[in-house]
Amino acid sequence: MSKDSEFVEAVGMIDEFQARLGLLRVFLKGKENKKIIEIELELSEIMSSLYKVSLWKKGKKKIEEIEKEIEFYKKKVKNLDKFLVPGGSELDARLNLCRTGCRMAERGLVSLKNSREKSKDFFDGNVLKYFNKLSTYFYWMWRREIK
Repeated sequence: MSKDSEFVEAVGMIDEFQARLGLLRVFLKGKENKKIIEIELELSEIMSSLYKVSLWKKGKKKIEEIEKEIEFYKKKVKNLDKFLVPGGSELDARLNLCRTGCRMAERGLVSLKNSREKSKDFFDGNVLKYFNKLSTYFYWMWRREIK
């Protein structure tokens, strides 16, 4: 497989995002740390399903779970009219790197999806939905950190 194939690009972007999550986890404790570990494991499952060109079996359930997490963080944000500038703290910066890394991986997955559709191969749409929701999750975690 070519190093510049859509598959290798997408999985490489997911891998990079996963590394950013590991860096973030150093700053998190308790429930949040466990959630990031859970996400890291989910990313490994997704990469495996992409390789096998198969359905990610936990997709719908995990999308619903992340939507609940988004609502939890939204409720913690008080100042919605404040302009966001990344880097107010190291945690803030790491959350923003995870958010943007997730968006980058999502764009790589869009390219992979388009490539697979052209060749009539299967692509699980829940993977894209998950990444879209996951970047929103990191946005609201980040937002919560802005003082």
